[in-house]
Amino acid sequence: MNKVAVVYSSYYTDVIQGLLEGIKNTIDESFNVDYFKVPGSWDIIYKTNTLSKEYKIFIAVGVICKGETDHYEYISNSVANGLLNLTINKNLYIANCILNVHNLEQANIRATQELNKGSEAANAINLLFT
Repeated sequence: MNKVAVVYSSYYTDVIQGLLEGIKNTIDESFNVDYFKVPGSWDIIYKTNTLSKEYKIFIAVGVICKGETDHYEYISNSVANGLLNLTINKNLYIANCILNVHNLEQANIRATQELNKGSEAANAINLLFT
């Protein structure tokens, strides 16, 4: 049985809950799925790295929302690059479900049943590993 680690941020709780519901409703029942909460999207990289000996399949779930400063660009780029580096250097599969949005309305739309990015991440794993 394949093990999947879902590493998710506790920031923007309502959106995250919608994405996690999408994952739970879509992931194939043959997977053993464990959930790990971290404070923010930045922390997903560290937690994924620490779990990489036990898991090879991950879903990274978070929201990075643009504010009034350049912080959004730095965090978005750093998280994407960090996940890519883990994928390449540790031979992991990481379904990237970290939303990079300009406002919370965009994030909420992507966490609905119709456009749920959590479901899309789970579907990618279903297609690749079942």
